[in-house]
Amino acid sequence: MTEHHPSTSRRTLLRYLTGGVAVAGFDQAFGQRATLPSPGTSESPAQVLNMAATAEALAVTFYHHALSGATFGMNGDTRAHLHAMLAAEQAHLDLLGTLGGRPLTQRFSLPVAVRTDAAAFAETGLHLERVLTGAYLAAAHQLAGAGHATLAATAAQLGASEAQHLTLLSHLAGYGPGELTLPAAPLRLITDAPPVLAPFVGAVTAGRVRADLPSAEQVMAFTGPRARPAVSSFVDAHRPAGQG
Repeated sequence: MTEHHPSTSRRTLLRYLTGGVAVAGFDQAFGQRATLPSPGTSESPAQVLNMAATAEALAVTFYHHALSGATFGMNGDTRAHLHAMLAAEQAHLDLLGTLGGRPLTQRFSLPVAVRTDAAAFAETGLHLERVLTGAYLAAAHQLAGAGHATLAATAAQLGASEAQHLTLLSHLAGYGPGELTLPAAPLRLITDAPPVLAPFVGAVTAGRVRADLPSAEQVMAFTGPRARPAVSSFVDAHRPAGQG
């Protein structure tokens, strides 16, 4: 992975942190080395959607938990951008729900420091956005291969949104735009994702805290109605004539 260094020429989230801006590597931050699993086997569309919904539920939980209790400083624009990202993740989760996707768990394990340390928040968020982008690429591949072209295009659309989040968060953290050529594609199938998500769905260990998925109403109350984006999904925009 290419190493990025915080920019000193723009206002960044990390600049509003009281204290240093040193950032631990991913292996240190999550307490284990991320190892790609062996390719899995093809699963049903429902299982793909459930795995995607689980990853989105984790993202919603992370942003809501961290931002609702954040003690590190951030300016108004940064706060507004992050609230909009949370609202977008909730919109993704809602969309997956209309397609039949259900989170496999609503309880997660997060680093304690994401509320108190902007560096820990940024690194965790960047990691999750990379996982989500890669997971949707894998889901698009998996769904297309099974003959579900419309669902595959919708997964690609969601992945494009996550790539935007990745770029925005990378900018806010002072790392620049990140991977502009191609996002990483670490997973062949979205059902290969559990080992990557394991630190967030396993037992709560030292330095981590349990966080439960907030309701859509709780997210809306926190972000405000204006932060929530309107969603026009591929599956809705290109629904065959005669289908409601």
